[in-house]
Amino acid sequence: MKFLVADDHELIRESLRLQLQQLEPDAQVVEAAAFDEVMSEVTRNGAVDLLLLDLAMPGGDGMTLLSRLCNQFPEMPVIVVSASEQRSVIEKAIDNGAAGYIPKSMAMNVMMSAIRLVMSGGVYLPETLYRGHGSGGNDEVVTPPADTAPEPDPLTQRQIEVLCLMCEGLANKEIARELGISHHTVKIHVAAILKALHVDNRTQATRLADRFQLCKSVHG
Repeated sequence: MKFLVADDHELIRESLRLQLQQLEPDAQVVEAAAFDEVMSEVTRNGAVDLLLLDLAMPGGDGMTLLSRLCNQFPEMPVIVVSASEQRSVIEKAIDNGAAGYIPKSMAMNVMMSAIRLVMSGGVYLPETLYRGHGSGGNDEVVTPPADTAPEPDPLTQRQIEVLCLMCEGLANKEIARELGISHHTVKIHVAAILKALHVDNRTQATRLADRFQLCKSVHG
């Protein structure tokens, strides 16, 4: 197993490297301190098993690099590790293909749990996204109405859009075209939706969306 830790702060790289080596003692952990080093590593040696990426490094725009990496290496899970906790930044990172977003303020044990989740095929979003901390712009989190059944977790505006298109019967590729995002990103959103709704498949998700009128809460 091979991890790539990309951050321009040496202490952060060292801390993450030590934690990853505890998580997977036999894993190889390589480091990058700039965007060109990240691209050089993955293009020269192939996609890694997990990339931890800081969006604020020298050499370019972090979101552009994230989008490029996720489009060029769609099977490589990328977790953004960032000092920003703005909801708009988190949602943009997920829209660009990130499989997780970890604020640097997070406790290390929670961070490692998030990494394990992504490595097992899940999607990790921080609680700040749902609590509304650091909100930017007009992003809104849509909360389902009360019901006697256990309520789904809150969904982001983008997740609601994907869910509503799922309810219309659109496949992932069709949703990607409709929203102008990649097929890979749609898969990440669908996985996050299923987790938030506590269901196992798209059919159960669409039924729950109808029961809680989730799409009506957006489209009136």
